[in-house]
Amino acid sequence: MYSDVLLVRHGESEANAAGRFASHSWDPHLTALGRQQAETLAFQLHNAPVRYVVTSPLARARETIAPLAQDHHLTPAILGDLAEVNLGKWDGQHLKDLEQADSDSYRAWRRDPETNPPPGGERILTVGRRVLVALSKFVTESDPPGLTVAATHADCVKGACLVIMNADGPATRKILVPNAGQVLLRRWENGYWSIILSPIYWS
Repeated sequence: MYSDVLLVRHGESEANAAGRFASHSWDPHLTALGRQQAETLAFQLHNAPVRYVVTSPLARARETIAPLAQDHHLTPAILGDLAEVNLGKWDGQHLKDLEQADSDSYRAWRRDPETNPPPGGERILTVGRRVLVALSKFVTESDPPGLTVAATHADCVKGACLVIMNADGPATRKILVPNAGQVLLRRWENGYWSIILSPIYWS
């Protein structure tokens, strides 16, 4: 027995378009492109065996999953642990400002976000563990099993993949999760997770 979870990064947000970090200080919405990406996701998964949809509580994730949920006549479950990584003192700042400052903390974070999280922020593997724990609890309690689509954030997707692969912090720089990017995970009944390479479209 197993349950499949399709992790989806939210569509382009106002923060993405502005080149700003956003975790807790503000809750940006999707841009016009982001809304188009959300509609495309719903189209891609129209024939998928979606049984559940879950989402981060943040607006950009909820707006991304909304067209899919409506298409499948489902009400999204909000899971707080799918929320964006805590960026600490960098929350709300422009990325270019941090790059130009070229501080020791920024350069260390770029090398290894696990060992060197943002000042007052969260470690990447901590993010991945909380995401997988939340999803494990959800799919275990959901009966019968089926495809769960989960709208979340880039570092949540990266962190979950790193935990599954037992990889270290620097490996996160080798994972690219674009807006509306997807990865299919499988949770086995013994609690182990796998990463599944699968076509995006279902027919």
